[in-house]
Amino acid sequence: MNKSFFMVGPFADIEERLDDFSSSMYLQKLYNETIEQLIQTQMAYDVALREQNEDIADTLKTQLDFLENVVSLANNNMTSFMVDKLYYD
Repeated sequence: MNKSFFMVGPFADIEERLDDFSSSMYLQKLYNETIEQLIQTQMAYDVALREQNEDIADTLKTQLDFLENVVSLANNNMTSFMVDKLYYD
């Protein structure tokens, strides 16, 4: 991480808030991409089940479990971050 040029004053506050905002935007983008991938994998899994293709369904089920765990972890981290933020703001 880069060392901040502004250490005190209004520009330091703005720089910190801007850093928080940009980090939040990036994390939201990653979260949205993961959700999109989860939806697409779920649809592919449903098709594999309908077509009774067990090999593909098993592979997609493993991917679904992984993506659901990633989303669950991200939700827990966001909740934890928001609760901590309330105490320190």
